[in-house]
Amino acid sequence: MPEISAVFLDAGDTLLAADPPIDHVYRAAFARHGVEATADDVHGAVHATWQEVDAARARGEERWKGPGGEAGFWRRFVAAVFARVGGGEMPEPLLAHLIAHFREELHWALYPEVPEVLAALRARRVKLVVVSNWDSSLPSLLSRLGVLDSFDDVIVSAVVGVSKPDRGIFDEAVRRAGVAPGAALHVGDSLTDDYHGARAAGLRALLVDRGGRHPPEVESIASLAELPARFDGHLTA
Repeated sequence: MPEISAVFLDAGDTLLAADPPIDHVYRAAFARHGVEATADDVHGAVHATWQEVDAARARGEERWKGPGGEAGFWRRFVAAVFARVGGGEMPEPLLAHLIAHFREELHWALYPEVPEVLAALRARRVKLVVVSNWDSSLPSLLSRLGVLDSFDDVIVSAVVGVSKPDRGIFDEAVRRAGVAPGAALHVGDSLTDDYHGARAAGLRALLVDRGGRHPPEVESIASLAELPARFDGHLTA
């Protein structure tokens, strides 16, 4: 097995998380438009809508390639969540509010270990690349959070035109990093998108499993704080 010369990191729930959580933001926004939904109902509606997106991708329907590109995708997504909690037709100000909210860095928080981990990996002279299912706002967000300069590249599905777990985004990442797939380690929080997706594309992979929910045969870490030590020779094939 070749030495690792590049580390690819997922963004959402790996490097950073919404603060407050996405479900809370949706619920408060819906209430401002007269739709009072329980936290469980909003959570279920968001989850069900993402399941629809994933099912469509499995059928070959890439989320960013539908009518209207990025803007069209978010319009359809928010409208579906709103309808699921009984909201009917989505008000235009609701969509505008949510898009503006999630573009602001004060509504996102890096995990506490991130700056130290990035510095430790940079000291090991590996290429660092963000590989994320995100829209084109991610580089700007990472810049305003103060970590963009830690990375050699940021690859987002909306720009590449293909989302994890499709191997196309991993192929693009290794091409741009200039490394062989087996020399790249991908780290993320999704068992399907990050772990199995990366391995199917020939990369090595670690799952960030902060909740300890996954079986022992899945190679995982409880937080990114464990990554430098794993990188120094404790990774399996």
